Amino acid sequence: MTKARVRFSRKDAEAGCREPFADAELYDQEYRHRRADITFYRRLANNRMEFTPGPILDLACGSGRLLLPLLRDGHRVVGVDLSAEMLAAAQRRVDRLSPHRRQQGTLIRADLRSYRLHTKASLAIAAFHSVQHLLGNRDLTRFLRTTRAHLDRGGWLAFDVLPPDADWLGRDPERRWGRTTLRHPVSQQRLIYTTNHVFDPRSHLLHMRLYYQPIDEKGRPAGAERLVRLCHRQLGYDEVRTLLAAAGFRLIEAFAGFDGTLLTDSSQAADEHVYVAVAV
Repeated sequence: MTKARVRFSRKDAEAGCREPFADAELYDQEYRHRRADITFYRRLANNRMEFTPGPILDLACGSGRLLLPLLRDGHRVVGVDLSAEMLAAAQRRVDRLSPHRRQQGTLIRADLRSYRLHTKASLAIAAFHSVQHLLGNRDLTRFLRTTRAHLDRGGWLAFDVLPPDADWLGRDPERRWGRTTLRHPVSQQRLIYTTNHVFDPRSHLLHMRLYYQPIDEKGRPAGAERLVRLCHRQLGYDEVRTLLAAAGFRLIEAFAGFDGTLLTDSSQAADEHVYVAVAV
């Protein structure tokens, strides 16, 4: 089967925005070393909230990997996510905070395209490529306009994306990549993790397949392989800027990663793009 013949339905794409978040404990373990984005957004929040009132919106807050540090920094934070499993994990983490910190946090289950809160914020953050689970321009525009409606005039929206990488997108879809051995944090089952993917240039959607093969202590297969679908909308700089403008935002900063390097023509190939926009 070649990439040219692969076709994915909307249902399949939507499953790829849901399935990776069904196992919150495994998710947290796999990304426990991802810290640069948290450091960046904490610094942004501390600088921004020094001059403006809260709260902060943590959009697609997941299991609270950013929400908890923001609460510990003393901010009021509203976390919004659609995954019941991830929100339950976030609530367990919030419950372990001091009473004062717990009171500063609110968790709400809602769709990013249509959430409704009884508050306005000075800062909204959608971390860890969350906006790339909004599959089409209509979805992205609804999210941006909904968020714009929840920001004060002059409020900021910050988010990051994995930009398109032609070499990576063009990898052989029949091969397995990224082979890693790990243990499930709850069952302690040993697993071999591999991935492959197909990029659909018509929809700009990247369809990934994450494979988890149980193995015994000698490395032999020890059960059925589990497949998790993951789908990411590919977004480049020009498209991001156009979508922001159409939804009532003005792009004020674009970074080539989380170290503060500004995004330029020569740094477009950076592993991650980080955007900060203001509501106008």
